[in-house]
Amino acid sequence: MKQSYFNNIEFPSVDYIGKKFIFVSAFLLTIGITTSIAITNIALTIGFVGLLILALSKTFSFEKKDIPIGLLFLQNLLSIFGINVKNSFTNLNPVRLFLPYFILSRLSEKHKFIVNLLALVTIFTSICIIVKAFFNFEIQDIFSARHIYFHYPPIQAGSLWSTSFLATGSIMMMLALLFVTLSFYYKSIFYYTSAAFAFFSLFFIQELSAILGFFIGIILIPFFIKKIKKKNLIFFYTIIIIAFIILFEASPVKQKIINAVHYHKNTSILLRFAQWDAAIKAIQKQNLKTIMFGFGLNNADKAILPYKIESFKNICNKYSTHCSSYTQLNGIGYMDNLYFQTLIDYGIIGELLLILSFFIIIRNNLNAQTISKFATAFNKATTIAFVSFIVSSFFFSAFLYIDMFYFLMYILGLNESIKTWDSSDIINKIKLM
Repeated sequence: MKQSYFNNIEFPSVDYIGKKFIFVSAFLLTIGITTSIAITNIALTIGFVGLLILALSKTFSFEKKDIPIGLLFLQNLLSIFGINVKNSFTNLNPVRLFLPYFILSRLSEKHKFIVNLLALVTIFTSICIIVKAFFNFEIQDIFSARHIYFHYPPIQAGSLWSTSFLATGSIMMMLALLFVTLSFYYKSIFYYTSAAFAFFSLFFIQELSAILGFFIGIILIPFFIKKIKKKNLIFFYTIIIIAFIILFEASPVKQKIINAVHYHKNTSILLRFAQWDAAIKAIQKQNLKTIMFGFGLNNADKAILPYKIESFKNICNKYSTHCSSYTQLNGIGYMDNLYFQTLIDYGIIGELLLILSFFIIIRNNLNAQTISKFATAFNKATTIAFVSFIVSSFFFSAFLYIDMFYFLMYILGLNESIKTWDSSDIINKIKLM
């Protein structure tokens, strides 16, 4: 009998197919995370299918390393206990929000390729921001623009996909710290360039919280990387200081810092103080359920309004500043502070879940037993960037911006994947034997 041709064909396993879906998703997500919501959504769809396939092959399950993200997931679910359940359910989409983490944390191949691709995307995103700042048009419109005007001083600019300058600033701050730290482990022009461009972009995004976060990060570097030569560290800090002075003088950041120093004359800063004060006063006056579980996502506007106006007027009177035009500001439920925002939206329980999640992430990273030099470098870079994010989040409600949340889940997931799977050093040693 003739043997069937199909009997000799080896079909890929379900697990193999699932992993390829994950890789394609990670590849597209790396490209789209700062450049395109369309590419990001396509990547998330492909990644979701990949996770389902892995679940069917019984190679995907909730693991111990996922506990911090599970806590944030539970925090998100607390929104259903809000004062407007229908509105809470409308705003609730925890599965989509956490997909980047689970996709990247299950990536089992080509980690260095993904990180190098991220470096390339960082350079491209930074160039887009700089072009927008000086010429006020998106880089993809360069061939259709009839007139190009040079702007100096540069205008405030965001990335191609940006929900907020605050979110873009925090993302670029984390990317800058990521590649600065990797540059201490690898003498790579690619990493140097990515770090430099991301750092430059911070001064054109013009968000002080991101610049503060960056400087917190570079202060932390010597504490995380023990074997840096003293002369290299002095050279690095000298370059950073010189670059800061030049960019400080050349961008509107200088005026923003001056305004921040003289905060009692700046109504926007006084408004932020009023919002924080209102958050504490408003939550104290609620029933036990609201105190414990919050108002729910996007439910706090009306409840906080009278407290905010009262606090704002008191602060303005204290500093003899005329602020009447600000008392009816829209978006009153935005606290400009992740931790006050969490208190309002998710209550004391949500605040504790957030703090516990952040604590476990940092503890796990500090105690990680990495299996390669690259895994060690990326883990420390991620930890420095994450701590800086925690600090900068005192000045903006980070989780209200979907691009910021996606990016945070992306970078945490990629770090977990590299800690678990990367064996590039082992492979290289085997090849040399």
